[in-house]
Amino acid sequence: MHKVYRTQVCGITIRCDVIRMGRDYAVTLQDEEAGHIGCTTLSAARPSLTGRGISATTSVLSCMGHKDEEIARRFSEAAAVKAKASAVCTCGIHIDGIRGEQIKEILAACERLKEDVLEGITE
Repeated sequence: MHKVYRTQVCGITIRCDVIRMGRDYAVTLQDEEAGHIGCTTLSAARPSLTGRGISATTSVLSCMGHKDEEIARRFSEAAAVKAKASAVCTCGIHIDGIRGEQIKEILAACERLKEDVLEGITE
């Protein structure tokens, strides 16, 4: 399974590719003009430490100077929990001179995109 999702925000198009690999998922997020590898997260589903439900443990690899971890972590953790498996997310979104308000808009757009992605993820 390979699905592609897109959303437009702040004058860029963010592309999200989701690939099922056995029980696991690989997700990439990039802006279509200046995509790159900024951060990669690996999340593994596990029983929640509260004893109720499923949670995830996440490892992070970030390239120096990149701020893509928050988005990558949200996607990999949500996918791992939903699939009850492992999920990796590589994210690289770039806007020169980005302002605080634009960061908020991108986070909100990615949150909506994540909800669309999660609809297609199964155990």
